[in-house]
Amino acid sequence: MAQYDLGNPGGLNGSMEIVVGSFEDIKEASIEVKLADILWSDTIPTASIDGSVNVGATSASYKVRDRRGKGAFRAVQGSDAPTVGITLNKVTVPVESASVSATVDFDEARSVAMGFSDINLITDYGKVMREAAERHIERVFFFGESDLNFEPYLDYPNVTATTASTKAAGGTTFAAGTDDEIINDFQTAIGSVYSTTNGTFLPGCIELPLSQLVLISSRRVNGTSGAGINETILEFIKMNNIYTSITGMPLEFKGNRYLEGAGSGGTNRMIVSEKKPENHWLPMPEAFNMIAPQQRGLDTDLNAIYKFGSYHKPFPLSVRYVDGI
Repeated sequence: MAQYDLGNPGGLNGSMEIVVGSFEDIKEASIEVKLADILWSDTIPTASIDGSVNVGATSASYKVRDRRGKGAFRAVQGSDAPTVGITLNKVTVPVESASVSATVDFDEARSVAMGFSDINLITDYGKVMREAAERHIERVFFFGESDLNFEPYLDYPNVTATTASTKAAGGTTFAAGTDDEIINDFQTAIGSVYSTTNGTFLPGCIELPLSQLVLISSRRVNGTSGAGINETILEFIKMNNIYTSITGMPLEFKGNRYLEGAGSGGTNRMIVSEKKPENHWLPMPEAFNMIAPQQRGLDTDLNAIYKFGSYHKPFPLSVRYVDGI
């Protein structure tokens, strides 16, 4: 499975020294370095993030009810009427506290205030701490934390993983496939979930590595010699599938950079899923919570806490992994 790079990054030593030349016009505003977007909170429905869990909990559970039974004709059964049954159990996931901190030196804060009127170190460190917390949740959400029994979204247990179809030109990748072969991979994945669950789950969300999303969004169906239709593969499959036929809604496509190399043998993975709140669960007893700054001599200590649990799929059959795309 693909890996997530951990901080602390090299080359960032907290330097605040900028030398301005006598004839240099330096702009007051700073340009922020661009980092990749945080994806976890947009990957599952907001309603699946459960903030109702008690902040003191070390685990979170939900009850599972099942039922069995079927009626019968009295003419066949006589007085021996069929009985029904109910079972009740629970599912538990771990919950862990986390934190992030920073220290602002008194003299450093004064020096920065003197040289940069647009920078407040305490405020800026608070923003960086919030982002650091989000990137921690991001890593654990997608890749799990095996030492703490946190399961990964990208490789969740009991989710069926299949391989894309073998293409006529050889191999299984989209790049080697014809338009029809690529479209068939989507149709097969969606249809397999729908048919094997007897219509219980109907996937309407497709997650792809970025390169595969670019390919289907720019490649016109059935060639470029003038014989094809004026639609890309993405436009065609959005509206021509079993999900759209039943619901009247187009498929939702999302790019996910972590899917590159996330499949079996380091191949690229596609995720086909039913994106309903009940199909995902992420306990989060405490969102990012900045504690009041603490003075320590001439330093100011900044601390923030947050608490969340393992990502959980109550219904693994609502999802299908397709590798080798």
